[in-house]
Amino acid sequence: MDQKKLNFYYTSPDNASLLVNLSEMPDEFPMDISLKAYYDQALQQLKNGHYEKVRMLEIDGIEGVEFVEAPPEDKDGPRRHQWIAYRTYLGQKQQLNVMTATKGTNFDKHRDDFAAILYSMKAVK
Repeated sequence: MDQKKLNFYYTSPDNASLLVNLSEMPDEFPMDISLKAYYDQALQQLKNGHYEKVRMLEIDGIEGVEFVEAPPEDKDGPRRHQWIAYRTYLGQKQQLNVMTATKGTNFDKHRDDFAAILYSMKAVK
């Protein structure tokens, strides 16, 4: 486990992981345009077979893009369930990137855990 001001990383005994990263953005950063671009890009990845699920998802009042990667070509390669969003916190624009991941062969074992982690998340406002 590693915890810093803008990052949190946890790895379970079987190498499933949770990574939370906050990126500070400039005041003029177009959060809505960027979120739409993430969504459009994710839809293209879905169409190309790289993702198995894509949707806009609001978590704790913050709209974001959720996506789940398709199984990796190498079964031991990484597979991720991710949510990317933007918020303004204490006057600072931030990107929130929450990712759960494990190797492809371990993903289905943690699929429900990963969803529960994301969907129960709370964000300080």
